[in-house]
Amino acid sequence: MNHVYAMRVFVQAAEARSFRSAAKQLNVSTALVTRSVANLEAHLGLRLMDRTTRTVSLTEAGKHYLEGCRPILEELDRLDASVSTEQREITGVLRILATDALSPRAMTALIDGFRRCYPQVHVQLTLTDREVEQFEEGYDAGLLIASPSTDVDCIQLPLVTQNLVPCAAPSYLSTCGDPHEPAQLEAHSCIAMTTAEEYGPTVWRFIDVDGAPQSVTFKPSYAANSRLLVRLAAIAGMGIALLPESLVAEDLAKGILKRIIPGYRVGGSTTQVWLFYPRRRFLPPVTCSFITYMLEHAGREASTLPANGALARARPKHSTSASEDGGDLAMSG
Repeated sequence: MNHVYAMRVFVQAAEARSFRSAAKQLNVSTALVTRSVANLEAHLGLRLMDRTTRTVSLTEAGKHYLEGCRPILEELDRLDASVSTEQREITGVLRILATDALSPRAMTALIDGFRRCYPQVHVQLTLTDREVEQFEEGYDAGLLIASPSTDVDCIQLPLVTQNLVPCAAPSYLSTCGDPHEPAQLEAHSCIAMTTAEEYGPTVWRFIDVDGAPQSVTFKPSYAANSRLLVRLAAIAGMGIALLPESLVAEDLAKGILKRIIPGYRVGGSTTQVWLFYPRRRFLPPVTCSFITYMLEHAGREASTLPANGALARARPKHSTSASEDGGDLAMSG
């Protein structure tokens, strides 16, 4: 439950004396208003309103709660307004650690959009090819592929889910053939994402239209510890690669790369990108602004944010309900 939003719905319904009228004023469904008030009552363990078919009226507990809600919501609105007026005053250096699995074009567009909102902020972006288990010190925020973290000093929010696609350059396929079955990959040059410590046989897993799994084990003809290098090798015609869809979306659209084995999907083919930031009671305004921007553009809803006064304005403007997600940012091209 988004507690603040439920309080707003309750106040609106109390003032309108009708769930239907409150829903119209909030531009949401009557069912959502009814559910929000019911969730609030369940949370408090008290009945706040008596309902009839046409109107609602406050119980004694409801009257008392209404008196307490109004000043709290008014103070939150004043805080939002005061911070918004300081937008142009946000300055400083923002240090971001980001995965190279994201499209360079999309990453550049995000940073450019953020700096257009906050032109006095200086951004330092560092790319990494690694999955992380703990957010590294010295950075204000991260856009990272991560293993499940037990790091209590940072907060992780899911941002973007990407698919992995097998692809190769048309020049390679015209010379070496276009495989249509996973087993055929054993006769091809394959490019792998790996590290010096992990170099060795690589396993790619596929699932056919009936859900049956197939796997291929091979020794890469070329391996690199950077997805960007793997992409460039595939474009150069060095072999077949397995890459995040957003990283090669433009290449696929332009015919620079071609998707292969269309009758199969890659097993475990999704890659989750997370937004990392330090767990502190008060974050610098520049970090709060970046979190706000990323959540607004990646479709996260306000209720996922921690109860943190410093993040009071880091609430996506399009999100008004804990039950309604915004649209995801297309991290492509």
